[in-house]
Amino acid sequence: MRNRPGNDHMTLENEAGGQSFQVDRLPGVRVFLLGLILVVPLLAVSGRLMFIQMMNAEHFYSRFGQTTESFESIPSRDGRIVSIDGRVLALDVERFDLQAHYRWLEEPPNTRWLKQQALTLLEPVERRDQEKVKAAQEQVLARRQQLWEELAQVMRTTPEELQSSCRDVQQRVEMINESVNQRASQKENESEGVEAESETKTVSKEDKLQQFWSLLKDALTRPPRRPRRERIVVREELDYHTLASGIPREIALAISAHPERFPGIHIQVATLREYPQKTLAPHEIGIRHRIDEKTLEARKLRFPEGDPLDYQEGDRIGKMGVERTYDRYLRGLRGLKKVIKNRQGEIIRTEIIREPKSGDDVVLTLNTSLQDEVQNLLDESLNELREGTEEQPAEQTDPAAGGCVVVLDVRTGAIVATAAAPRYDLNLLLHPTPEEWQAVLNDPRRPLFPRATQMMLPPGSTFKALTSIALMESGKVDPDEPYVCRGYLDRPDRHRDYIYRHYGVGHNELTLTRALRESCNVYFFQAARKMGPETIYHWADQLGFGKPTGIDIPGERGGHLPDPSPAKPGKKSPWYPGDTLGMAIGQSRLTVTPLQIARLMAVVANDGELVVPHLAHSIVPSAESATTTRQMISYPRRYVSGIHPGTLERVREGLIEVVAHPRGTGYKTVRLKEITIAGKTGTAETGGGKNDHAWFAGFVPAQRPKYAFAVVIEHGGSGSRVAGPVAQKLVRAMLDSSLLQPTQPKLQAN
Repeated sequence: MRNRPGNDHMTLENEAGGQSFQVDRLPGVRVFLLGLILVVPLLAVSGRLMFIQMMNAEHFYSRFGQTTESFESIPSRDGRIVSIDGRVLALDVERFDLQAHYRWLEEPPNTRWLKQQALTLLEPVERRDQEKVKAAQEQVLARRQQLWEELAQVMRTTPEELQSSCRDVQQRVEMINESVNQRASQKENESEGVEAESETKTVSKEDKLQQFWSLLKDALTRPPRRPRRERIVVREELDYHTLASGIPREIALAISAHPERFPGIHIQVATLREYPQKTLAPHEIGIRHRIDEKTLEARKLRFPEGDPLDYQEGDRIGKMGVERTYDRYLRGLRGLKKVIKNRQGEIIRTEIIREPKSGDDVVLTLNTSLQDEVQNLLDESLNELREGTEEQPAEQTDPAAGGCVVVLDVRTGAIVATAAAPRYDLNLLLHPTPEEWQAVLNDPRRPLFPRATQMMLPPGSTFKALTSIALMESGKVDPDEPYVCRGYLDRPDRHRDYIYRHYGVGHNELTLTRALRESCNVYFFQAARKMGPETIYHWADQLGFGKPTGIDIPGERGGHLPDPSPAKPGKKSPWYPGDTLGMAIGQSRLTVTPLQIARLMAVVANDGELVVPHLAHSIVPSAESATTTRQMISYPRRYVSGIHPGTLERVREGLIEVVAHPRGTGYKTVRLKEITIAGKTGTAETGGGKNDHAWFAGFVPAQRPKYAFAVVIEHGGSGSRVAGPVAQKLVRAMLDSSLLQPTQPKLQAN
């Protein structure tokens, strides 16, 4: 039958169709092939997993613990400035700042960081055990708590105070993080809006092929777009932050010595410049301050192959005074260290590559005990002038008066003391507030003005010492020939003496010695007429007027020495006969600095040697230097050519009588019983209704001089009444500080 299994009808159909492929003939082969196709890739993947897990695990574990290396500079100390008597005037002090890594202070702790910290405590095979990972996380949290407790104990504070500092840091970092992520989100939304807008635009048939090509290229070349942007981790989250500044050195060393007790804690070391004596000789010491871009660029151009002092942005450089002149000695050279950090930015260890080298010390010639006394007596004198006395009412003095005192060694030019008033605190200029800085700038007394080297004033009668040298060396005036002074030169209303203006009389008959002693203007007027202005100009030029003295601090001014030569194309004004008379007594257009007048007195005292005033005595090498020998600083010295010893002897004779003789202008206010003083008073007229400048310059002891000095009070009035007492107190301070020994008893015995 046709419907029975295996009937003949089916057999006949198959035979008629030939030997075609039978699908169900080998079903086992088909299953085997399908299984093989599935199993072989799985075996390959499983083999690779086993290889990674068993054979190559350390490779991935090492990448998990990968570190980064960076190089950081080690701050060096700049050299000290020290006085000759051992007091430190400027030095670098170390400042220690306590810093903590952000992840160690963040509350609540970052989950990813916490897990990574926990995994570092476990062996590789244990990191798959979630229970052990959880226990390790608890251990990390306990270690964090213990860290703050131990740190508070070492810092002698409470954990709450430290946590308060941590919260301040975290709030600041979170604000930065929020701002960065907010801007990134806005930018992403704007870009998505632009793309959506471009997709909705209708495209012509001609551009469809180009659009298809662009889509294909983007699909093949651009990374897949993430459905949601991950939160950006800002740099501050992987960095150290300062919790406390200026911690004591012993605390910083205790923390640095035990990094295992204080993970995530770093001590940042920096150096700060300090001036412990504050207002002691601030104009001469100067200041070190942050280098500006202009100076840094100039040094790069000057040293194209590399700055020998290795100045970089943020370094300190000498700006004024000794700090600037001897910057190449004071400058320390930074060291270099290698810092190794983990993936979270935590410092694992550091290695010193190059040790820092401290700068050399500069020893100054200043005697600080005398410097203190001189500054105090100058301040007292100015205060008395402002308040007024019975002899000098306050309304007759200029409220903006300032003053200066310079003392130097007559043989070497070493400056023993140099005081200017008013002054300023050097530490104030390191980090002044806008209000403090503006107050200093607006002070009419100009406390920032370096009066010793830049104050140019007419010298008044102190210049008569130089005029005396000129008239004797000219050979046109006999110093022993009597001259009758009637109180004025030609007319009673012009070129008069002080005593004629006040008392209507002259000095009568006098010689050079008496003219110096009583400061007779008329005598020097007639002498200047005889010898001419060229002679005075020549000797003033020979003795260094009109040019800087060469002192070793920058910014010195040379004053103004008017040239009497015939008018030249570049000359501003012609020479008048009155200019000759004025220059002879230190007036007219002549201006000098206090330092120049002090050096003039040194030339008279040391028999004609023109010394170079200086502040630096020696250079003391640092501990890291290859040499330990102190380097003495030498300065040029020369004798004034053409000057005779007898000339200076006669000038010294007159200067001694200024103080020692009862009719001398300095007898009442300068003379001391313990020691003989030689010098010259000066009252320099200023005009404009202002008080005269008060001068006194001289040397001491008179017989065997050791020190020359100059005292000037701006708009102080009379030289003998105002500057004279200051000079007397100055010499007494030198006696009290043992720089001088009393000589008067020996003279009486002889």
